[in-house]
Amino acid sequence: MGDNNSGRVLVGFASLDGLAVDEHFGHAQYWQIYDFTDDAEFVETRKMPPVCGGSCSENFEPAYQLLKDCAALFVAKIGQPAAAYMLGKGLKVFEAAGSIDRLALAIKEQGLV
Repeated sequence: MGDNNSGRVLVGFASLDGLAVDEHFGHAQYWQIYDFTDDAEFVETRKMPPVCGGSCSENFEPAYQLLKDCAALFVAKIGQPAAAYMLGKGLKVFEAAGSIDRLALAIKEQGLV
């Protein structure tokens, strides 16, 4: 489960508007971070340059460094190399779209993290 020493269960959502998962992993500039330790509570927005510009390289380390304390990531789409990289580092990755509130409810109900 990521590299989280705080005991919190953090989840990152790739979201441009902060309300819905609407970004491809490689193009995501904004990550909405929620704490699922007790309830789905917004923690912060993290910003980063997209790891892919036009075509994806295999340099996913900057994204990992930004998100390594998360147990799971939710993105609109993710390519196989990026997914394999993040999974290999211990982060769960899910392709999903829609409102963060709706996804948070599903995460809690289904015990995804």
